[in-house]
Amino acid sequence: MMGTDQISPRQFMIIVIIASFGTAILVISAAVVAESKQDAWMAQLASNGIGVVLTWLYMYIAKKFSKRSIFEINDNVFGNWLGKFITLFLALLTLILCSQVVFYVGNFMITQIMPTTPIQAIHIVFMLVIIMGAKLGMVVLLRTAEIFFPWILLLFIFFIFFSIPNMEVNRLLPIGEVTPLPFARTILRIISYTFIPLLLTVSPLLHNVSNLQQAMKAYLLGGITGGIIMLIVVISCVLVLGASNTAMQVFPTYAMAQRISIGNFLQRIEVIVAFLWLVSIYFKLSLYFHTTIKGIAHVLHLRDYKMLCFPIGLIITVLSLVVYPNKAYEEKWDNLTFIPLALLIGIVYPLLILLISWMRKSSIRGKSHD
Repeated sequence: MMGTDQISPRQFMIIVIIASFGTAILVISAAVVAESKQDAWMAQLASNGIGVVLTWLYMYIAKKFSKRSIFEINDNVFGNWLGKFITLFLALLTLILCSQVVFYVGNFMITQIMPTTPIQAIHIVFMLVIIMGAKLGMVVLLRTAEIFFPWILLLFIFFIFFSIPNMEVNRLLPIGEVTPLPFARTILRIISYTFIPLLLTVSPLLHNVSNLQQAMKAYLLGGITGGIIMLIVVISCVLVLGASNTAMQVFPTYAMAQRISIGNFLQRIEVIVAFLWLVSIYFKLSLYFHTTIKGIAHVLHLRDYKMLCFPIGLIITVLSLVVYPNKAYEEKWDNLTFIPLALLIGIVYPLLILLISWMRKSSIRGKSHD
């Protein structure tokens, strides 16, 4: 199915890498280190292994239902009515996730960079750029990601390299102190924020990749690369800030960048981390937004999903101002609601797809033998 929505495996790999560390690169280190202390890197390493398995699961489903979107798979496996209901649920879930991501952007900007700017102004401006990107289409967005990716990688290397003088290896000691329960909780948190969102962000694009076989390799390589970047971030935070200090920070990587000082000349380069995070979060938010409008368009049988960009964007902008009433509510949602929900969507839901499709095939085979 060649057409205007066709994307290359290389573009797909780049967007997988960006989506896997998008929102996590700035905030996840604090929560991970709070649970596993100086052994957080071990949890990240274990999560990367589980993440590869999850990525393989999503790839297997895409291969099994080749050239079908995730929404068409729902209709095919669960039936028309239940399939539409699941698609609507996924679309509404990504709508809420969009509003939360917009809140993260606004909260970061008013607390760290522009304290006198009204948060509403930041939300409106950011959402206008998202709507504009969605109107131009997914191919334009992925080409933009292709242009930005070398700069993201270069600035990341630059940031880690200039953090080396502040690193102390003894901050990783003693190794292996973490107990099994916090270790397991840390792993669940990491996969919920890095690997499971790939099902909602990049999996809906898989059927548009020009070569499915190469897309599978790109998916796996992108997931592994994103995991390695997160591993480097977690280790660097512990080496520079120490476990207790990292756990206390709201934005550990930003605090880490503030400590960079090369010969009292190269200083205050934390804006690099801010740029890295804002660019990657723009692409992740755009992918969530794409899933929302495509899902709603599929349920409502709309031929052109782009007509939903502005009304859905308006809803997200308003919702982003009320989605987290306060910091305590945000922490409670992130810990007690989002992680179980992510496990339901990222593990139970794909396994159900495979189980039901297998049962249907078995029953059809049984009837043909009769």
